[in-house]
Amino acid sequence: MDKLAVVKILRSSQLRSAISALLLVLLIVLLTELFWSVASILRTPTLPPASVATVDVATGNGPDYSVQSLLAVPLFGEPPKAAVDEQTIQKDIKRSRLKITVLGVVAGSKDSGVAILRHGSKTKAYGVGEKIEVAGAVKLLAVMPDHIVIENNRKQEKIELQKRRVSQGISATATPSAANGDVIDLNRAEIRDLIGDPRQTIQNSPLRLARFFAASPVMEGEQLIGYEMKPGRDPRLFKLLDLKPGDVVLSVNGQSLSELPTTELMKLMETTQSFELLVQRNNTILSKRLDI
Repeated sequence: MDKLAVVKILRSSQLRSAISALLLVLLIVLLTELFWSVASILRTPTLPPASVATVDVATGNGPDYSVQSLLAVPLFGEPPKAAVDEQTIQKDIKRSRLKITVLGVVAGSKDSGVAILRHGSKTKAYGVGEKIEVAGAVKLLAVMPDHIVIENNRKQEKIELQKRRVSQGISATATPSAANGDVIDLNRAEIRDLIGDPRQTIQNSPLRLARFFAASPVMEGEQLIGYEMKPGRDPRLFKLLDLKPGDVVLSVNGQSLSELPTTELMKLMETTQSFELLVQRNNTILSKRLDI
């Protein structure tokens, strides 16, 4: 065998040995990784299954809780109830020294009633509970058939009705009466037949009413206290309004006619839906409401 053939044989045997060794190393590496993988799996502790919390949804069979009922629960306690502002009218009340004259009253229940008072140059109708427009803290507490009770700086005082005559022979004060107020609808067919639309007539053609009424001022000294009403040439409207000759209109909507100019009265006609009148008839104060 020549040398060339021997060399080829040796080289081929060395190549096979190298390949075999390489494959062996790869096999060892793979087996090692497989071993450690199995070992790590075997060493991992088994955890118990996690428990899931369940919430029971309220059904129609359970108790019914509303948000409003929960909000109504006084979590921080209940606030103290405010004391009721009630004042008992005392007995044997002293007469007031205030310069207030009672021109008339409409006696009512415990919490109602109207008094027409004159103080200084003002004449105004006051309801129970209203502050009287004089110096100090003075309030009308009650209206009785023959006197009124006021609160003057937290002290109860009374002012009696006094009979006084005026220039035209009409009593400026009146023995009171608890007469119920009359309500008259000016849109009644029989009234509209006479004057048409009441609001438009008063605003645009007030002279049309001159044939139904005649009004003259009633004075107490130099102070106007109201207007005496008499029927005109046509007395039909006068009767429909349930007026009597000699009736004295004292106030309109709680404001004395002595302080209510004609321009202000016309402005009221543009906005108001009714007029509240206090009318003095002989020794009686009547309340009338005219609905427009």
